[in-house]
Amino acid sequence: MKRQFGQKAAERRKRRVFDRFWDAIDAVYRSYNRASWARAGFPGDNSRAPAPGRWTGPDAERRRPDLTRRLLDRLGGPDRGTPSVVVAGSKGKGSTARMIAGILQAHGFRVGLFTGPHLLHPMERISINGVPLPEEDFVHWMDEIDPLVQEVVQGIRPDEYIAPVGIYLAVALCAFRKAGTDIDVLECGRGARFDDVAQVRARWAAVTPVMEEHLKELGPTLADVAWHKAGAIRSGMMAAFAGRQDPEVAALLRGEAKARGVPLRILGQDFFVEEVHLTSKGLWAALTTPGGRRVETTLQAVGAFQADNAALAAAVAEGILQDQSRRGRRGALWSEVLAAEGLRKVVHPGRCQILSRNPMILVDGAVTAASAAQIRKLIERWGSRVITIAAVPSDKDYPGVYRELAPVSDGLVLTRAGNGYFTYPREGAAVARNWYARVETAQDLGEAWRVAERWLTQSGKWPARAGVGRLAGGAGEAGSAGEAGVAGQAGAAGELGVARHAGEPRVGTRAPTAVGPHSLEIEPPVEWVLSGEKGHEGERGILLVGAQPFVAEVLSFLTGRSQHGSMINDSYANDSPGGGGPGDAR
Repeated sequence: MKRQFGQKAAERRKRRVFDRFWDAIDAVYRSYNRASWARAGFPGDNSRAPAPGRWTGPDAERRRPDLTRRLLDRLGGPDRGTPSVVVAGSKGKGSTARMIAGILQAHGFRVGLFTGPHLLHPMERISINGVPLPEEDFVHWMDEIDPLVQEVVQGIRPDEYIAPVGIYLAVALCAFRKAGTDIDVLECGRGARFDDVAQVRARWAAVTPVMEEHLKELGPTLADVAWHKAGAIRSGMMAAFAGRQDPEVAALLRGEAKARGVPLRILGQDFFVEEVHLTSKGLWAALTTPGGRRVETTLQAVGAFQADNAALAAAVAEGILQDQSRRGRRGALWSEVLAAEGLRKVVHPGRCQILSRNPMILVDGAVTAASAAQIRKLIERWGSRVITIAAVPSDKDYPGVYRELAPVSDGLVLTRAGNGYFTYPREGAAVARNWYARVETAQDLGEAWRVAERWLTQSGKWPARAGVGRLAGGAGEAGSAGEAGVAGQAGAAGELGVARHAGEPRVGTRAPTAVGPHSLEIEPPVEWVLSGEKGHEGERGILLVGAQPFVAEVLSFLTGRSQHGSMINDSYANDSPGGGGPGDAR
């Protein structure tokens, strides 16, 4: 089988399928787009037909993850041989996956990491030891894979498709196999039971907290959502691990694990978060693993829920290291010091991320009341106040987000992401006025930012000359001290500098670091002054919350980096080479 695949691959290498990276990206979404157009009544060969918008209906009826399994088998099973862990759940999947990878890398393993959706560039999805896959490597693998994709989709109904995430996954696994990774960490999409990533023959599973979300596709109840997420636990796995769960969800996960013959360990019962403190360095946490090992570390992400993610990641990594040690595989024995180091180095773009002090600018993907409550507690701890800019879609818990953030907000600006993926509540402003004296709507992020600036300026709480500028040519330095120079002029450290420096983002007071071409390692300013420390009480700023496409738009807006879509399916849409059109490809 492998020899046959190798011969076919050699034949395909004689001809180049894609000349440009974005042509290869278009091909990822080809099957999905054709199915969308067919469902909307357009001919299947009309590649320029308008995308019809989001698909509806439960995942159990409309997704075909078996097509991804078929593709992987045609590729010689790149998921076989290298042990892997799948990460599912409603909140914190990406953070937990990055933390697992970070701990394993610190122990000397070569780790392949697959996450999604991306924020600004598609290659954020695929990395090896923290380095995103180069565009030319992606094109190479799409040259190999695309002919097999065409074979796999032959004979399916016009409204069926192979999911884009399945093709991204196939590229990732081929790249990981070629790079000789020791462990692969793979993040599932919104579900698991009918998710393409769960088709991988993984050895471990992790399930982060499960909440009521994607109810049209996974619902209509929390139990239904949990049933989908529990599908990450498959027969033959070494173990499964779960974050802090609602009792109903925990019971369902236990039942699934028992039926599959897989040991299940749950946060709060088998491993623990012992202590959590905000410090001037970040979030200090003390964790206890299932093996009774205590890990003390400081996390760059400051939301208290990240301590739970870290505990889950440490539990999974401990299990992996124990298994690999028993098998005599490459890698170091478990070390609390290395685990702490791995967790400390993980960066979480757009997840409770502080982009600036003076003025304070904080961005997070909160779309549930529970997530918003964590942000509120953080701001209360600081003794700060904010103007909140929110873009929470109508199928998320927008009333809960509005309610939870009201106690720390001096006003609410409602807006939307520009890529058209989500719909937003028409009654949002009326709902928000139950808790806010000042509510305004804005057509886009730029207008929302101007409203927030105006309110803060009127209150006298906005630093002089604060604002967002744009760089001519996309390069620049931070502005002078005491001024918010978002894409500003040259000047001294000590103030906000969100700018592009030598083609890369720069945020904060440190010299810019060398980062990969598609990475988003935006640095926070040094030495955060947190609650109880002089100089923080009474600080004012802007809080931006919303679904992932909005978070991506915020980072693009503040850093000046191009945004190539998030959760996209229409690769021909508008002026973004990678998309940004409507759809539900994840």
